Amino acid sequence: MSSIAARLIPVLAAMTLLAACTSTAVMETTNEVAPLEGDAVILLVEPDVELSFLKAAGVSEVRADWTETGKANVLAEIETLLATRGHKLVEHEIDPENEREVQIVKLHEIVGATILSHRFMGQPLPSKRGKFDWSLGPGVRDMAEAQGADYALFLHARGEYASSGRQAVAIGLAVLGAGGVSTGGQGAYASLVDMRTGDIIWFNVAFTGPGTDMREQDGAEHLVSAILKDIPL
Repeated sequence: MSSIAARLIPVLAAMTLLAACTSTAVMETTNEVAPLEGDAVILLVEPDVELSFLKAAGVSEVRADWTETGKANVLAEIETLLATRGHKLVEHEIDPENEREVQIVKLHEIVGATILSHRFMGQPLPSKRGKFDWSLGPGVRDMAEAQGADYALFLHARGEYASSGRQAVAIGLAVLGAGGVSTGGQGAYASLVDMRTGDIIWFNVAFTGPGTDMREQDGAEHLVSAILKDIPL
C-alpha cells in the first residue's frame, strides 16, 4: 500500500461513517473568490476515480470495470452541470505514459488529503492557520499551455461497495448491539486551480453513504452536484 493511500484511509473512513448518518456531508474551504469571467477556459482534468469491492472480512479489492463506469458517469455529470456556466470546457485525458502529468494528479491527491487532515480532521499545520494557502506549483502550467487554459478542475473520488457477506456481518453485529462495521460509501474532493500560478483557489469535499452509488448515473449526479455546489464558475 502506498503512503498516499495510507494517509487517505483514516480520513475517508471517518467521513464515510459521518456520511452514513447524514447522507451527504459537504465541506468547503476557500479564500474569497469572485465568479470567473464568462470567457475563461477551464481544463477539465480526467477525474481520478477508483472504486472497490469491500469483502466480508473488510478487505478492499479495486474493480477496474466499476472504476471505468464510475469515472465516465462522474465526467458526464461534471460536463452537464458546468455546460450552462458560459465558460469553455476542455477535457484533458491523462496519458499514463506522461510521467509529469501522472505526478501532477498524484500531487493533487496528496495536497487534497493534507487539506482534509489540516482543516477537518484536527491535525492543523501551524503555518496554515487562519488562511487558505495551498498550491500544486507552477509545474501545472505545462498541462495548460497546449489548450490555453486559465483554470483547471481536478477531482479525486473513491468508493467502496460491500459484498452481501459484508452487509450480513454489519446487520448481525447491529442486532447484537455492536455497530461500527462499514458497508461502504463514497467520497470525493475537488480543486479549482489557477493555471498561471498553480494555486488552489477553491476546494470542496463531499461524502455519501452506501445508498449513493457512482456506478449509477443518479449516484454520480448526487455526488457531483454536492461537491461542485458554489464553485465560482
